[in-house]
Amino acid sequence: MNRDDGFTLVEVLVALAVIAAVLGALVHSAGSTASNAGKLRDKAVASWVAENRLAEMQLMASFPETGNKTGNEEVFGVKWFWKTRVQKVEDEDLRRVDIEIRKREDSERPVFTAAGFVNHPRLQSRPISGG
Repeated sequence: MNRDDGFTLVEVLVALAVIAAVLGALVHSAGSTASNAGKLRDKAVASWVAENRLAEMQLMASFPETGNKTGNEEVFGVKWFWKTRVQKVEDEDLRRVDIEIRKREDSERPVFTAAGFVNHPRLQSRPISGG
């Protein structure tokens, strides 16, 4: 019997095991990439929701009251839930605003958080002096 005629059963099984391991790693890598892309997309959209909420507060005709408020906004067909916390700061003409954005209302961890400041509305109509 000539051993040069082909592969042995053991050689074929080892080759199949190596191929299976490589394919498994590739599938896992592709899954991780898809998951990360989804998380990045969610983070980007959540940042837009937070920026929109802060801009709305900065353009309001009244000074925001301190405390917490919740609400939601639909962007790209997805409902996003926001929570704002308004706090006084040393400057009486400013308020600090912390915003948390969640994809589900009952979610423990926000997708995105942001902080900003809102001027008193009477300061928004002041002319800018050059110098």
